[in-house]
Amino acid sequence: MSDDLTDDQIALLCAIGEHDQSELIDDKQGDLQQLLSGGYVEPKEGHPGAAFQLTAKAIAFLGERGAGLNEA
Repeated sequence: MSDDLTDDQIALLCAIGEHDQSELIDDKQGDLQQLLSGGYVEPKEGHPGAAFQLTAKAIAFLGERGAGLNEA
């Protein structure tokens, strides 16, 4: 996967980074699978409210594009 992610994939990364897993609905499963295979997200174990977390690659990708995350 190249670093050219779609707007939907970038929005999904932001939702995962902000721990808003409600965005992970069935119609986004394709985007989620591409992000998993591209190394942008990984399964998060031991946290019932969030099934996925960003990888360092995703955090760097978003940071380069000025996409801030609400980490509160």
